[in-house]
Amino acid sequence: MLDATDPTLPPYPSGAPFRRDDASRDGARKVNGDGSRIRQCDFVLAAVEQAGPAGIDAYTVFNLSDASFRDLSTCRARFSDLKKQGKIAKKGERTPGEAGVSVNLWIAARYVPAVAPDQAEMFGEAA
Repeated sequence: MLDATDPTLPPYPSGAPFRRDDASRDGARKVNGDGSRIRQCDFVLAAVEQAGPAGIDAYTVFNLSDASFRDLSTCRARFSDLKKQGKIAKKGERTPGEAGVSVNLWIAARYVPAVAPDQAEMFGEAA
């Protein structure tokens, strides 16, 4: 569960989200304090934008030669962050991942197709 009530941390979306435990708060303090959250989000967004409407997965971004992620989970956290900010979205397609499980392809928000009002119910959206 996320906890946005710690007065020592900036609230989301200006700061990294965190859970109700010390390790999560410490991680949020680190990425907020050293600027790595913003740099990593910018890196992921640039990679997603460059991929265009074809999309890209987190493994591919993590393995880019100039990526600065210490592990795949940190890379995926930036995808989640950008999704919550409305800058990227799941394409609705999956591709084989390195661990033998299919993974989501991500696209920039500008490539998300618009849903016609008369089709909104098909997608679980209000018209």
